[in-house]
Amino acid sequence: MSEHPHHHSMPKATGFHLKLKEGTQSLHDQAESGNFQVRMVNGELARVEFGAFLGQMKHIHATLDPAMQSAAARDQRVAQIFEESHLRHDRIEQDLADLSHEELAAPLPAAAHYIGYINERIEADPVSIIGALYVKEGATNGNKFIAKKLRETMELEEGKAMGYLDPHGKDQRRCWTAFKEKLNELELTEQEEDRCLEVARETFLMVMEVSKQMPEAKPVTSQS
Repeated sequence: MSEHPHHHSMPKATGFHLKLKEGTQSLHDQAESGNFQVRMVNGELARVEFGAFLGQMKHIHATLDPAMQSAAARDQRVAQIFEESHLRHDRIEQDLADLSHEELAAPLPAAAHYIGYINERIEADPVSIIGALYVKEGATNGNKFIAKKLRETMELEEGKAMGYLDPHGKDQRRCWTAFKEKLNELELTEQEEDRCLEVARETFLMVMEVSKQMPEAKPVTSQS
C-alpha cells in the first residue's frame, strides 16, 4: 500500500515497467523512510541543505546527462524513450542560482561511486542506462508534491528552484504515462531488462546513500 493516493486511478503496471517497479519497490520504500528524505517530504530542509543536495545531483548529472545522450546515439532502443526533457543538469544550475547557492562541495563518496559506475555502464552496456532514466523519471511523481511543500516552507516564488524536482510541471502525468508506454514497447532481451534493473537499483542506492551522507544544517530562525 505504498502507492500515493493520487495514483489509485492510474492503470496497473504491466510488462517491463512492472518488472522495474517490482524489482525496485523495496529500495523505493527504504529511500522514502530515510531521515533526509522524510525531512525533504515534510518541507523541513534549510535552503542550504537543499542547495547542498542539488549540488550533489549536479555532479551526478554532469556525468549522467551526457551518458543518456551517448546511449541514445548508440542504441536505437534508448533513442526510442529518451527525450531532451529528461536532462537535469541545466535545471539544477538554475535552481542553485535561484537559491543563491554558490558553494559547490566535492562529490560525496556515494556520488563519486555512482559517477564511476555510470561511466563503466555507458562503455560496456549503453542500453542499461534506461534503468537510471526510469528511476529519475519515476521520482518526478512524488517530487512534484515535495516541490510544492518546499516552495511553501522556503517561501520561494512559483517557478523558482524546483526545476530538478518538478521538471515537467503541468505535463507531469502526460509525460509519465507516455514514458511507461514507451518502456513496454522496447524490444529488449530478458538479459538486457535484467541489466536495466540492476542500474535502476544502483540509482536508488545512490540516492539513499547520498541522502545519508548529507551533512545536516540547522535552519537559521532569527533572520528572514
